[in-house]
Amino acid sequence: MTPASESNRGTLMLDATCAPADIKYPTDLHLLNHAREILETIIDTLHRPLVGILEKPRTYRNQARKAFLNESKQRQPKGKTIRKAVKKQLGYVSRDLRIIEEL
Repeated sequence: MTPASESNRGTLMLDATCAPADIKYPTDLHLLNHAREILETIIDTLHRPLVGILEKPRTYRNQARKAFLNESKQRQPKGKTIRKAVKKQLGYVSRDLRIIEEL
């Protein structure tokens, strides 16, 4: 044996149950809200050169934020209310995507 292999003796322990905790479920309400906020900043950036030429598109960002906070502040939300909140956020996201396409 070479001297390098003798000095590297030890035990390798692997655990397959470890996973990053910061990966969110795709239908998570927080993930949709974050996507909506990013889309709104993209809309603001795309509209900046058109100020004064075109009216700024309606994104309903205040209503969307309020709807998100109403659901996220609940301690144990019911499944029905979560589905309603996810549907609302999906509606806001799809509206923002359409606006970005038009701009």
